[in-house]
Amino acid sequence: MSIKGTRCYGNKAYQHKSRVSIIAGLCNNQIIAPVIFEGNCNKAIFTTYLETILIKELRPGQIVIMDNINFHKNSIIKVLIESVGCSILFLPTYSPDLNPIEHYWFKIKNEIRKVTAQFKDISIAVEHVMKFI
Repeated sequence: MSIKGTRCYGNKAYQHKSRVSIIAGLCNNQIIAPVIFEGNCNKAIFTTYLETILIKELRPGQIVIMDNINFHKNSIIKVLIESVGCSILFLPTYSPDLNPIEHYWFKIKNEIRKVTAQFKDISIAVEHVMKFI
């Protein structure tokens, strides 16, 4: 509150403006192999994630569901997934409602917004939330 005619000041939590991205899988209603990084995902990042992290979690016969972002439709991705006995199912274009992990991202993003002010680094806030989802 301020005196009429004077500017009102208040405290506001610092808002981190850089983009933080998360890549993860969903298996049996559990988030698996999450990776948090600054910036946007691209072909190189996704391929490295698949080669070094997700591939270790996959079991023969599993189906990897992906949306239609261009770097998912890469021959290297297909070879990597099929090399461990899995197959790929691409969702129809513009259908996040059919992607089970999208429901988790909604919950995760809401929780991150609630706790961000409690942490110095957005990555730490994300890690904190991921422990409880």
